[in-house]
Amino acid sequence: MGEIKNILWPNDLSKCSEGALPHVRSLAKKYNAVVHVLYVAQDLAHHESWYGDFDRSHADRLIEWETKKARERQDEICRKHLQDCAEYHTHIDIGDPARKVIDFISGQNIDMVIMCRRGKTGDFNMGGTAQKVIEYSPVPVVITPGP
Repeated sequence: MGEIKNILWPNDLSKCSEGALPHVRSLAKKYNAVVHVLYVAQDLAHHESWYGDFDRSHADRLIEWETKKARERQDEICRKHLQDCAEYHTHIDIGDPARKVIDFISGQNIDMVIMCRRGKTGDFNMGGTAQKVIEYSPVPVVITPGP
């Protein structure tokens, strides 16, 4: 494995995803790496055909509210858990979480991904986003069991 300069922690702001933080912090300190914290909000518009006609402005307002709350929560988590890291950046995107994570890896020159094996629902041993990231990531992916 080459030099680790950029670590990505994709998360859904759940307690389970926070379970990856000790590993993120440890490896970021060890390699003096920049931590990128990524939250992806689902784009509700892709469900439009399922629900029939609707006013797009309602979905836009909901996404705007979600991203505002996500930014607040990200900032809170980072202040609590990542202050002792050399550098971290928060990012919010909208779309399919797995696809956005894979795009982010290439776009930000990420060297390693660290994420929890499942997200908010926690219903399965391995979440769908984690499975897709493992399958399509061009860089090593560390999967943590969660809290």
